[in-house]
Amino acid sequence: MANSSGAGTVDYSWTEPVSASNTQYPYNNVMQTESGHFQEFDDTPGAERIRTQHKAGTFTEIQPDGSVVHKILGTNYTIVAKDNNVLIQGICNITIQGDAVLDVQGDAYEHIKGDFNKVVDGNYNVLAKGDMTLSAGGDLNINNLGQTGSIHMIAGDRLIVDTDVTVHGEVLADSLHSSGSVTAGTGIHAGIPGSANPTAGISTLGGINVGLPGPATPGSITAVGFINAGISMFAPTVSDMFGAMEMFRLKVDQHVHIGNKGFPTSPPTSPMEI
Repeated sequence: MANSSGAGTVDYSWTEPVSASNTQYPYNNVMQTESGHFQEFDDTPGAERIRTQHKAGTFTEIQPDGSVVHKILGTNYTIVAKDNNVLIQGICNITIQGDAVLDVQGDAYEHIKGDFNKVVDGNYNVLAKGDMTLSAGGDLNINNLGQTGSIHMIAGDRLIVDTDVTVHGEVLADSLHSSGSVTAGTGIHAGIPGSANPTAGISTLGGINVGLPGPATPGSITAVGFINAGISMFAPTVSDMFGAMEMFRLKVDQHVHIGNKGFPTSPPTSPMEI
């Protein structure tokens, strides 16, 4: 008899019961044929039973408590021309020591009022040739419990997630698009040496804020932190007066123009505001 206490801890073992034969004379009535078939109607007190056995060893025995044992020493076929109804008011154990094939040529339904636990020691493959829907009234967890391995999701068109996504690790993408905002708690890094694309940068039609809360002015760079990169822009740049952007300001103020005859001109006579 199986004892279930959760997935992975189920005892599936069961054994064939021994015959209840305890025959006493003259209570057992036996009929036996020439080839070796026999039938018993045993009225021994406390051991009443009925047994029908084929000469090959296949038998059916009804035991004193009403239990029935069918043992088939060949192949079994059960054919039902119409409906088939089975009611089991206890535990059902099915042990198959070979392959199992369930061919349902119509729809299939399962209604489980308790928990549903399934343990697969090998690979588990599911193929839906139409749409597939997986829903949960509570949490939906997908866990990779191995020491190595990945979770792969492949879509012919796109993967749509209609909620927030929290990642406690890296997100690697060939391209990342956002129709709304991108919020990064520890910064956005692009063009990191040794990365998949070390020459990548950050492009935006809106503004960029560095170390400053709130939205940036569209098309501008607003900074109270440190910027260590080349900057190309066709928009104003707003910086703090005494922070890291001051070095960028000084470099621009001290630049030298090349005249139209190839000779440098003098630097500006007054600081150049940017």
